[in-house]
Amino acid sequence: MQAASHGCQAAFLPDLARVGEMRQTAGAFLRRFRVSEPVAGVVLLAISELVTNAVVHGEGEVVLRITVAVDVVRVSVTDHNPAPAVLKEAGPDGESGRGIRLVDAISNAWESSGEETWCEFRWARAAG
Repeated sequence: MQAASHGCQAAFLPDLARVGEMRQTAGAFLRRFRVSEPVAGVVLLAISELVTNAVVHGEGEVVLRITVAVDVVRVSVTDHNPAPAVLKEAGPDGESGRGIRLVDAISNAWESSGEETWCEFRWARAAG
């Protein structure tokens, strides 16, 4: 039997101002389902990076989905660009190119199929 999960979704046109809005909305959602502060912090960082990536490199509407289950938080960001997100090696003076590498470093798993890039974070709900 699968444990219950909770999700939220937001769709918006690409605009860098939406990055902060999505981070705030996601923070409220994670608090509601008692995701611990350390886990929520890295999830919010990943959301910032994935939404920024979709706004800057994607095409068309951006959709952010967050699912909280008993032992995992999953973040998915989609747009209409068929090219997958890739790990880049940014130079020491580069002003961009580190977002997906950061998501790779802080998440337990991630993948990009082109229009969708997702990542997962394992966590355990505190008793009480």
